[in-house]
Amino acid sequence: MIWLAGGLLAVVILQTTIAPWVQLGQVRPDLFLLLLYLGSFRMNPMQACLMGCLLGLYEDALSGAPLGLNAFTLSLLGHVLVRVREEVDQNRLLPHLVLLFLTGLSAGLMTWGVLAFFGMGRDFGESLLWIILPGAVYTAAIGGLLVFGTRLRRIVQVTL
Repeated sequence: MIWLAGGLLAVVILQTTIAPWVQLGQVRPDLFLLLLYLGSFRMNPMQACLMGCLLGLYEDALSGAPLGLNAFTLSLLGHVLVRVREEVDQNRLLPHLVLLFLTGLSAGLMTWGVLAFFGMGRDFGESLLWIILPGAVYTAAIGGLLVFGTRLRRIVQVTL
């Protein structure tokens, strides 16, 4: 679990220093979600759920979002990611990109849903078009680079 502490420290530093520089409009890559995605391949469902809750609480504290908003979303996604990981071929890029996109899309929709339930959200169409979909694409692109960019010798063997 040392990798979790190191990963959390790296994500907090990157999210607060680098992410504002790579922001496109109102959209930044969700580095906490990417850490959860990468960690979910090493955990059982309960551990991933707890990791998601911890990461979500950190993200809420840094973003100024209502405390527990991202904790709920990431804990649920952590559990689901572990359940889906058996179906993903580790050596193929496309399934990882699709799963990263769907995870980012799910996180955005759940966050919007919780905010709308409490009367704090924006219009659904505007949020979907300008924040949720671009955020999911951006997170999937950065995640694809992280997943396969760190294993350069294996990229050559990756097929689409």
